[in-house]
Amino acid sequence: MESFLRVDSHAGTSSPSGSFNTDNADASSICPLINPSPPTNALVDPLPEPPQTGAFQMGDELAEKLQKVHEIQDAESISSASSSEQPVTSQLLDGSSFLNMPNDAEAEPEGGKLTPLELTFRNPTEDYFFMCWNWPLIRKFSLYLYVSVIIGMVGLVTGLISTLPKTCHPPTQWYQGKLFYEIFPASFHSSNQEMEGNLKGISLKADYIMKLGVRGVRLNSIFRSPHYPEDFENATTLTEIDGVLGTLEDLKGLVKHLTSRNMSLVLDLPVFPFIQKSFQKTLPITGIALKNASEEPSDFFSYSYESDPIEEAMQYWLLHGVEGFYLKGLEKYGDNFDTARLLKRWKKLLGPHRILIVQDEVVSLTPKENLQVVLENVDLVDVKLNLERGVSEVIAQIDSVQNSSLFAKPGAPWVHWSIGNVNSNRLANVLAFGNATLGATLLQMMLPGTPSIFYGDEIGLHQIPDPDDERQDIRHLHQLTMMPWQDELGKGKKSLVQPWIYGGEPTAHFDQVHAVIKMVELRAKSPSIYMNAVYKQGVNKANAEVKYTQENFLVIQRWYPRRKSYVVASNLGNSKISADLSLLLYSGQVIVGPRVDSMSESISFKEVNLWPGESVVIVLD
Repeated sequence: MESFLRVDSHAGTSSPSGSFNTDNADASSICPLINPSPPTNALVDPLPEPPQTGAFQMGDELAEKLQKVHEIQDAESISSASSSEQPVTSQLLDGSSFLNMPNDAEAEPEGGKLTPLELTFRNPTEDYFFMCWNWPLIRKFSLYLYVSVIIGMVGLVTGLISTLPKTCHPPTQWYQGKLFYEIFPASFHSSNQEMEGNLKGISLKADYIMKLGVRGVRLNSIFRSPHYPEDFENATTLTEIDGVLGTLEDLKGLVKHLTSRNMSLVLDLPVFPFIQKSFQKTLPITGIALKNASEEPSDFFSYSYESDPIEEAMQYWLLHGVEGFYLKGLEKYGDNFDTARLLKRWKKLLGPHRILIVQDEVVSLTPKENLQVVLENVDLVDVKLNLERGVSEVIAQIDSVQNSSLFAKPGAPWVHWSIGNVNSNRLANVLAFGNATLGATLLQMMLPGTPSIFYGDEIGLHQIPDPDDERQDIRHLHQLTMMPWQDELGKGKKSLVQPWIYGGEPTAHFDQVHAVIKMVELRAKSPSIYMNAVYKQGVNKANAEVKYTQENFLVIQRWYPRRKSYVVASNLGNSKISADLSLLLYSGQVIVGPRVDSMSESISFKEVNLWPGESVVIVLD
């Protein structure tokens, strides 16, 4: 060290080139590169300026300071090495030296050295509560909890999605747009092979009725009469079942069979012979003048109604499971001022989910000031489609109904379409073609409202023949033919041996039932067909339109917003008809008809051919 950076006292007077020592120059230039050192002492602790003398010597002092710097660095490296043997958290907690970096205020030099700042803790490591926790178990529990929450959320979302309805069809009441089936009980089926059918026989055929897709079963008069069933319209009471049909327990059994198959029972209630007493009870107090049927006298409901046979009958049958009534004969009093008030009272007795059905004449004959009361208290209005009068009459009838008060507002009663009933000739006799009843049924089910099938029309049943007029006494009952039934193997048909009304072997086409069932299924799932109207921008309009008519050829289109449209084409004439509908319709698929053996296929409207009595239902592309 003595030779390191030594300055000769005579160097100041010597020539630079002559006094420069090459050996010392190499040593001083090479050593710092081989052994790097911290900054010179001048950077760490600058020395005061030496006195200006002619000769000075600094080698020993510089070497001593450099040695001290090396010693400090070695001590710090040893301390850091020893502290690295323990985790950082342990050094932090047990008071070991860690991060001994002083603040600026604490890093004042003391004799040329830095004073380290020690960070210590008061308590030992084991005294801190979280040090004794079971961290592996806590990590597992946290993981399982997280996974469980994720699985639960996924399950919840999946459950919500699975419970969403697969379709968003507009809702309707049980009697709106569904199929009704009208039965004359004495001619339907007998449970013990007697002359007349009975209530037990209807119960035995509940599966057949359900297979048709029926929602409401309507029974014609079941009440006691002097010579039932010949004079079934001459009921002497509204609360007793005629013994020919069975007992009250038989009716309860029928209700049970129908309800278990999601069907409701509706009774024909012949109100005409009994309505005079009801009118007497609705008369207002003397001296009080009422403007319309919506008004009631102050003590109107304080009257005793014990002698009102119609109200008593309704209360009685409602207790035994009946869901509605067809008020037969009320049209004879349609123009009476008190008819609307009676309907209001009867509907209040039934409630919102049981129904009242009236003939369309009740609505047409009602005084204008009472019309709204009638519409608010009636659920279905029966309209018989007059197919026997030809296409022009059918179009006029449909147009008249759709432009009437029945479609003026959304809350109006629905139309109850029928093409046959207990008082009209059999459809198969009116349309004298092999499958005309099928074509007429398809046309009826494409109309906006609630369709109704009279028993036997689904198989083209004919009324009893009487060529020699031998049975003139029951001529008004020839349409009440006994219903034929196939045996269990489907090989043939059988009926009662000696029915109460007999005119030979009945004619029926059992294969038509499959096409009717297919049409009922299509109607049930297609809002374009089962809905009766579309309410849009304050206007309620029937969703049916006559697209084409020519002679006896009729085309009706049904539609609903954002749903597929359907078309029914019917030939109500006596000869084959061809029509070009390409200017109105493009293309579509045949869904039902025109014959029982027809298959679903594409159809071009360039040329549509239909034989007499045929109808075809098409879904438009």
